[in-house]
Amino acid sequence: MSDYSTRNQLTKPILPGTAASDYERYLRTDELLALQKPLAELRHPDEMTFQVIHQSSELLLKGACFELERVREHISKAEFRDAARLLRRANLMLDYPISLLHVLETITPYDYHLIRAGLGHGSGLDSPGFLGLLHVGPRIGEAFFAQLEKAGIGVEEMYRRYPEFTGLHDTAECMLDFDERVQLFRYHHLKLAERIIGGGVIGTMGTPVEVLKQRQEHVFYKKLWDVRNQITALMNERMQKNTSSPS
Repeated sequence: MSDYSTRNQLTKPILPGTAASDYERYLRTDELLALQKPLAELRHPDEMTFQVIHQSSELLLKGACFELERVREHISKAEFRDAARLLRRANLMLDYPISLLHVLETITPYDYHLIRAGLGHGSGLDSPGFLGLLHVGPRIGEAFFAQLEKAGIGVEEMYRRYPEFTGLHDTAECMLDFDERVQLFRYHHLKLAERIIGGGVIGTMGTPVEVLKQRQEHVFYKKLWDVRNQITALMNERMQKNTSSPS
């Protein structure tokens, strides 16, 4: 068989579908790339950017939520190494929706309002991906703290004795990374709203932008954040005792 025939056989699609290559058939790119408005229907050229950024973010958030559900299962089975590995993967995926918010900042306020007129009551608060994070986040915490209780230790003791509880410790740190990313997403979403429509206005769902500021204070794993205060207080107390002891 000639080299040409061999190449032809290897590039000929074998998966079901009508696209020109197996790459396109597997990823269903024909359908994926048809999900944006046709050019003739765009209210403004920037609407293509608006749709592509939001759709890309939803795909990445879906992927992150999928991994986070697996994380919860691994923690429930005390499989901490796998839990931490998948948490790191989910966290890396979340970095992109956060950074993509900055692309939307390149849309000027007047142009955005042309796009906004076509959103109906649509709002980022309805994001299926972000709502998925809000759903799975607390469940991961429940599974983790149940494992702490099973080990018979508290949060401070886990950190103090981390060489004995490496799996729990590393999982906790990855959980904090996740919690921080959710807060960063909220923060950058708030700043985007303030930059584009203002901080003292009502959003498309009738929700004041001020509410975004209030939600910024929410964290999933308050005990993991608060223990830092406890550790610092204990260490300060120890240092004071050492400095006040007679030589």
